[in-house]
Amino acid sequence: MTSLPAGVVLDSEPLERPWIAGARRGEDPGPLLQVRRVDEATYVLRQSKRVTYEAPFIPLLLGTKRALLLDTGAVADPLRMPLRATVRVLVDEWVRAHGLDGLELVVAHTHGHGDHTGGDAQFVDLPDVTVVGKGREAVQEYFGIEPWPDAVVPFDLGGRELLVTGAPGHDARSIFVVDPSRGLMFSGDTAYPGRLFVQDLAALRQTLTRMVELAERTGVETVVGCHIELDARGREHPVGVRFHADETPLPLTVDQLRRLRDLAHAAPADKSGVVRGTPMNLWIGRCVGPGLRSTAAALVRRARGLG
Repeated sequence: MTSLPAGVVLDSEPLERPWIAGARRGEDPGPLLQVRRVDEATYVLRQSKRVTYEAPFIPLLLGTKRALLLDTGAVADPLRMPLRATVRVLVDEWVRAHGLDGLELVVAHTHGHGDHTGGDAQFVDLPDVTVVGKGREAVQEYFGIEPWPDAVVPFDLGGRELLVTGAPGHDARSIFVVDPSRGLMFSGDTAYPGRLFVQDLAALRQTLTRMVELAERTGVETVVGCHIELDARGREHPVGVRFHADETPLPLTVDQLRRLRDLAHAAPADKSGVVRGTPMNLWIGRCVGPGLRSTAAALVRRARGLG
């Protein structure tokens, strides 16, 4: 493979293996960007905690007509986060290996929050690149999700047909993507091992019900979200820390997705607060007290050089 940019590492470990999760004060902070090859046409990238405490995961899916980059992470500066240059190397390597004339790169978003759209400017106005707007109308129009959010629409990468549908609840603009050919679901911030912020509980209940139904119907085995916020014992890492000791694995199973659906349906509909489950917790509405306690814990850890 052509050399990746400085500060980027590539491995082929399984998704459930530990990721680089920051460093304590005085330790080597590790690479800017970790790239994990799931198979020859699927990559998951993680932005380093040294540049963003959010440390989001970014899937890149390759076909013979298009490549789909789901999210651009939290960092705009290409010197601090060489996302575009890294994606270009991975796409060009795929094109050469398969004797293609070229490939359109579609940059879309699991949802419109800044830690998933922050790097959009790296891809704007490039030839053979389409950046899908982050507004709900732009997402709906580009993918043809009509009616929103229930329609499940095909999105053909060329030899690899994905399914795309709306997923409001965490964010009104959210989508999730299923790859039946590989048993994968990319769930964004709707489902991952951590604190799931809920904007609209009623919408989230409907979304999770549809996610489970589609996963069961299409043979999904692995659900890949955009963050890890728990340790191996299921405890939340405080908001804002830049080192996660002993992270829990990234992938969720469909059984865990069912548990999340049931947790959302059991949650009180008339009040804010934290509803705890395994391996995810629902933070519904304005969780002021829990948020302040988590931030205070993060400040203590940073003062001790632990993140």
